[in-house]
Amino acid sequence: MSTAAVSAALVAPARASRLTRRRGVATAKPRAAALRVRAMAGGDASGMKVIVVGGSGFVGSRVCDKLTAAGVADVVVVSKSGGSSGGVKCDLSSDECVASLTETMRGADAVVSCVGVFKPGDDDFMREGNGAYNVRVVDAAKAAGVKRFVYVSVASIVPDALGGAESAPVMKGYFAGKKMTEDAIANAFDDDNVCLVKPSFIFGGDTFGLNPPRVTQQYGDVLTKILGSGFVKGIAEKSPGPIALTLAEPVAVDDVAGAVAAGVMGRNSSMSCDGTDEIKACAAAL
Repeated sequence: MSTAAVSAALVAPARASRLTRRRGVATAKPRAAALRVRAMAGGDASGMKVIVVGGSGFVGSRVCDKLTAAGVADVVVVSKSGGSSGGVKCDLSSDECVASLTETMRGADAVVSCVGVFKPGDDDFMREGNGAYNVRVVDAAKAAGVKRFVYVSVASIVPDALGGAESAPVMKGYFAGKKMTEDAIANAFDDDNVCLVKPSFIFGGDTFGLNPPRVTQQYGDVLTKILGSGFVKGIAEKSPGPIALTLAEPVAVDDVAGAVAAGVMGRNSSMSCDGTDEIKACAAAL
């Protein structure tokens, strides 16, 4: 996999929302907390409120679509721009956002973070955008009393193939930020109330992108047929890190979104969906 391809897996450009039911303020009828927890554990979306931070981006907007299709009563989009009508604007670059974000999250059953940045050569920017930004989201969710947290991270194969998260010659700041967020989540939430969705190369949509590079659904489907075959997977399992990463099966953005939605509903079988196969399995549970 080329550096450009790895980039495409790690970044999600903003796109216009396709949702018709997203609100910045919850209007669902009040329910007892215990009833809402039981409903979520059983996969019933009735009465749920879910906050999607980064909800107007490539992955986040599709997460919102999946949640709405699953019957989630109130999907709240939080992003720097505010996304579509009714979205909540929030600048995560300052600690000042935590108080207002906490108020937005009050009464929510789950928070999803699809926040991430990628800027080769600027480790400080990537550490801040993937770490500190998300830690503020985690802090707000904890302060608001949110029970469940779902985070879109990065597949373990990516830093491993590049020499390890702490010693990788490239993207060191990116991996450090992701680890910072995962550590913050682990400290704030019980394992059984967490879902980490960890993709490598994400594809989807109907246009190719240059900045960041991204391939279409049609092209990605072809790659999936080739790289997802038993023969190629067998080679990848026996190959050194960089070659294994190059041969890793990509994952459709809709599967990533589906796994996130399943995590929100508590249908993930484990705390982490690491890599394409586990993400597909988790998405199928939705």
